[in-house]
Amino acid sequence: MSPKNTGRIVIIPGTRTATRKQQTDEIIPQPRRMSRQLRHGVVFAVLLGLVITSLLTLSPLTGGQYGLPILQNFGHWLQNPLGWTIPAHMAPAQAQMNNHQANVNMPPMNLPKSQYVAIAQQDAIDAGISPVYFVRQIYLESGFNPNAASPAGAIGIAQFLPSTAAGLGINPRDPIQSLRGAARLMASYAKNYGGDYAKALAAYNGGSGTVQNAVRNCGANWLNCLPGETRNYIHVIMGI
Repeated sequence: MSPKNTGRIVIIPGTRTATRKQQTDEIIPQPRRMSRQLRHGVVFAVLLGLVITSLLTLSPLTGGQYGLPILQNFGHWLQNPLGWTIPAHMAPAQAQMNNHQANVNMPPMNLPKSQYVAIAQQDAIDAGISPVYFVRQIYLESGFNPNAASPAGAIGIAQFLPSTAAGLGINPRDPIQSLRGAARLMASYAKNYGGDYAKALAAYNGGSGTVQNAVRNCGANWLNCLPGETRNYIHVIMGI
């Protein structure tokens, strides 16, 4: 006698899917996160390296020595490549400042405590000339006195003749205009003489004709052919 079919469906729970998932989880390794202490250590090491590099390249001690002797050669190695490229791009005013720093023959000069000294320095920098030479020049011209006047008719802090001031479009009695105009005039002279600042000073003091006569008569020794006043003018300002 065959068993009677009752029409019921019997579901037998399976375990194969769960077993496969468990095996897969066991095979695939879970990513390991870096510990907080290790992350902080890496960040600190990077920052420390940046600080040391900055100190070596930007803050050498006096005489070119470094606080840690073991890092001295490394510091020089970092600085030398910069030293090869900087002179080629050095501005004319910066080059002139380097030149006057090496000149120890400039006579001492006691500058007044005047606001016009700082203004003259900035005007010189803006015009692309040496602020040191320009300040010494204005001191020699007027002692930074805006009301200075000479027997020859020059007036103001930069000692312009009225005709010269008119040609520059400035009021010679206005110290701000005069300093700016004098700096630009010196820059123009220096450019005309190929950057020879001594000739620019000679032109400011004695006129362009004085420079031409000295060069024509003495050539490379033109300084020796200048009038005594102009020759002393250059010596006091530049020390040559």
